[in-house]
Amino acid sequence: MEEPGAMRVDDVVAVIVGRLADQHRVVPEYIVRDAVEAALRRRSGDTGPVPADVAEELINGFCAGAAGAEDDAATMPAVLSGDETGRLMTVLGLAVHVAAFNLDRDRLHVAQILNGAAAALVAIGSAARAAHADGTSAVLLSPVTLRTVRTTVIGVLQGLRDRGWQARHLDQEGTAALFGGVLDMLGAVPPTG
Repeated sequence: MEEPGAMRVDDVVAVIVGRLADQHRVVPEYIVRDAVEAALRRRSGDTGPVPADVAEELINGFCAGAAGAEDDAATMPAVLSGDETGRLMTVLGLAVHVAAFNLDRDRLHVAQILNGAAAALVAIGSAARAAHADGTSAVLLSPVTLRTVRTTVIGVLQGLRDRGWQARHLDQEGTAALFGGVLDMLGAVPPTG
């Protein structure tokens, strides 16, 4: 007998994909489905109807960190030098590199990092082109882009430190120092609110 309030896996996946999309975090449905089914198999060995409390736990767990969109309309952009912009682009490229090597380990987390890195690289590239067109080396980045970079970098560090990601092909200390340096730099950017 099915528990009242139980959800189908398809419904759990749809809720997760929808909540992530509301937060501008686009993750392919098949990756969310794989992650939900793996979590259910680890938990009970069954991917049948999901009890309401388990469904809520999965939804909240997969959407953790997806804070509501903030209003940046009245917020001034941060001004970065060409060197700082280059550091952001370098760390985002390295984030993609590390994440890609761990795709089979943690598909949902990797997909979020790849999506964040892609969005940030597009925004940074556009801002750098605008600075070049204006004849300045000052690159203006929105608070949303800075949050995306922070979230992406923190996600990679979590993968390396807490999720068992492999990065043996890289200098672990150097990689962590590069990520930490960018996080420090972003912390030094004047508050955006």
